[in-house]
Amino acid sequence: MVKLKSSDSVAVTSRSFSQNEVLVNELKNYFSQVKLNETGETLKGESLRVFLDNVDKAIIGIEEINKGLLSQLPKLKMISKYGVGLNNIDIEACKELGVEIAFTPGANKSSVAEFALLLILNALRRIDSNKDEIINNYWSQQKGRGLLGKRIGILGMGNIGKELIKLLAPFDTEIFFYDQVPQTVEVNKSIKISQVTLDELLTNSEIISIHLPLTPGTQNIINSEVLEKMKKDVILINTARGGIVDEDSLFSFLKNYPKSFASFDVFEVEPAFDNKLLTLENFFATSHRASLSIDGILSMGRAAIRGLLKNE
Repeated sequence: MVKLKSSDSVAVTSRSFSQNEVLVNELKNYFSQVKLNETGETLKGESLRVFLDNVDKAIIGIEEINKGLLSQLPKLKMISKYGVGLNNIDIEACKELGVEIAFTPGANKSSVAEFALLLILNALRRIDSNKDEIINNYWSQQKGRGLLGKRIGILGMGNIGKELIKLLAPFDTEIFFYDQVPQTVEVNKSIKISQVTLDELLTNSEIISIHLPLTPGTQNIINSEVLEKMKKDVILINTARGGIVDEDSLFSFLKNYPKSFASFDVFEVEPAFDNKLLTLENFFATSHRASLSIDGILSMGRAAIRGLLKNE
């Protein structure tokens, strides 16, 4: 017997989901009324309200869902999260207004962990500008550093942090991690892994990779005081959320310590076209694309679709 499609209407705010033919077709297998964000832009404010108006369910990416918006969407009864983290969704407002949230942690853990490793390796070897150097007739022989045996600090030991440790296993690294929840992490008995205080992580790590959620407690947790505790040639990687690092403080730190290096995939304000960090030679940026591998998009998208189907 063929299962009938749901009569619920679904809006997809995420651009990458909306542009993915496989995910769109799979979603339409279950729902007859599907509305896609084909604007090429991140929806916000009134454009987001209009897009979500009069739909039963929504797949939400990075768009901000707050009480003011939800109060204008009386028909919306479910939000399924596409991507990592719920920091852009007002959970208490959803509870108060009867909007169910579906979320699958770790749906994109492999893609983000691989991207974090990519940024670490680039920061060590500095190959990001090498092609332009060759085009400009400069045959650079700049020396980089190796990853083997490095002391690495991981801020936040969730799904992505654990996945990154697996990827680091062949490099004989020593791992320090900071997490508010005491836990034992075992990936490979040959890897030395220690849960430490934040201060211990900051002072001992040669490379620090951020994998924290953005919460009131982690907002600007990496500030000027914290940065000064790091090694002066530290590599700082952020593929988590903008706002965890105080960007003004980081700018001053990188200017004062040119042997240090930072690579960010996320910023407090995006798109980050006017961010002054981009003017620094010891800073590298990507445009919030850590999770955007073909495999990662499918994994996140299918998890979001399953979320919509919970009560079907």
